Amino acid sequence: MANTGHTWAAWSTIDAAIALTTAGTVNDTSAEIDISGKSACEVSIDVDYSDHAKATDGLHIYILRDVNGTDFEAVADLPWGFEVEFLQNGTRRRTFTVDPGSMGSFKVYLEWGNTTASSVATIATSYRTASVPLAS
Repeated sequence: MANTGHTWAAWSTIDAAIALTTAGTVNDTSAEIDISGKSACEVSIDVDYSDHAKATDGLHIYILRDVNGTDFEAVADLPWGFEVEFLQNGTRRRTFTVDPGSMGSFKVYLEWGNTTASSVATIATSYRTASVPLAS
């Protein structure tokens, strides 16, 4: 019988080590990630928080969906997202899936409401996709 399970590709880096540091709200938006023709997509977030007093919030992650082939949702449009809770001098990791059956491409938006000027969040993001081999 033919293999009908997912075949996962290697992890691809979105951002190797983006550092969000400025007091106030700071953000970063990834390049477009095309998942059309894929059977699954997994996204990994690794956040290293510095050894400073608690920032206002942890890092917020949003998935901005392609809305018309050119434009993407904005945070003001209330896209799907979550917070990675702040951990003083520690690391938080989250992995989640993005359904290729529900969208063809997306961007990862990172936002940190940091009120401590010397505090730093260093974020590594990556993704991998899967396909289903054709039955023979």
